[in-house]
Amino acid sequence: MAKVGYRIVDADSHVFEPAEVWDRYVESEYRALARTAFYFRTDEEGLSTAILNGRAARLPGSSRLNRWAIWRPGMTADEIGALDPSIYHPINPAASDAAAKLRDMDAMGIEKAIIFPTLFAEYFPVVDNPELARVLSRAYNDWLYDWCGEDRNRLYPIAVLPMQDVSYALAELRRAASRGFKGCFIRPAFIHESDFPTHLKYRPLWEELERNGLVACLHPSAGHTNPEWTSLGAFVERVAANLEIGHNVAEAVACDGDNAIALTALLFCGHLEDYPRLKVAFIHGGAPLLYLALEKCETYLTHYSFDGITLKSEEVFSSSAAAVTFYSWEASTVARNSVLRAKCCWGSRHPHHDAATPEEGADALRAAGADESTIAQLMGINAMRLYGIEQ
Repeated sequence: MAKVGYRIVDADSHVFEPAEVWDRYVESEYRALARTAFYFRTDEEGLSTAILNGRAARLPGSSRLNRWAIWRPGMTADEIGALDPSIYHPINPAASDAAAKLRDMDAMGIEKAIIFPTLFAEYFPVVDNPELARVLSRAYNDWLYDWCGEDRNRLYPIAVLPMQDVSYALAELRRAASRGFKGCFIRPAFIHESDFPTHLKYRPLWEELERNGLVACLHPSAGHTNPEWTSLGAFVERVAANLEIGHNVAEAVACDGDNAIALTALLFCGHLEDYPRLKVAFIHGGAPLLYLALEKCETYLTHYSFDGITLKSEEVFSSSAAAVTFYSWEASTVARNSVLRAKCCWGSRHPHHDAATPEEGADALRAAGADESTIAQLMGINAMRLYGIEQ
């Protein structure tokens, strides 16, 4: 039983991928080439190197503070903010070690966690070479499968797909399903300049996701390291540079915007109607903004006619097997909205710098007026239902 009195499922937990993914899990004949497509390493002094498509890639920040892997149970936002970014701070071992992850979960009162990538979220989707994307996705998924083997009743892996080629993505989806993965990571951003995940060529992938019952996990990444056309992140950073504020701001707004765009595309392209049993989860993603996007879609459908779209957006969303992660700062909106109460799942974002504890989430919901049964639903039951975890 979790500390807050409920079964807690963390619907947005992360790993920080170690060099082992490239050094051991990439097929030996591809290792040299795969490192030219995408590679990331951090030395003992905390200095990082990133390679993307044969060139040095922008790092997510210029400091020696790894915000993606720094948070530990008990740390406050003020404590993280007080860390000197010019000094190397060792990452939380739980970012890359499964046994340490479980110890952190115990300390936080988390029973189960859905595990998402970090580096493979930010860089991998814009790998140009489809064959090397296939190799890298297999390596990551094999590593994560073994990693979650530390306790398969508590750690649930989400597979990355080589969306660069539909046939490769389908093959990896089927392989993941056969091994018991609960869902697949899809970044809501352009894979190539014209290929958003709702592009017609990906229709077989959505059909296969529905057929296999895996969750299509739409999880954005900040994108400030990527080409501008991939997502909102790089565009936001260009605006921020003109403001001369001295630090990245994409993480604050780009992810919410990318998920809202993805929901709009799924509605207007008809995916939620065409695949009524499809499970879709909007991870790391701005529950209030998603609901606003839902309302804006309905406004346009009310005032204009679109061929092939006949149902109201909120009705389609409410009747679909969709879910949205939420965080403590969004609890007020979630607690007061009947649609979101039925769809939302709590996430910690452990071990990222903005991680939060279950107590914070439950307390925020309680302060917003949610009753105890609603809190139990939002903190664990909704996620168990979505991912088919035994309750």
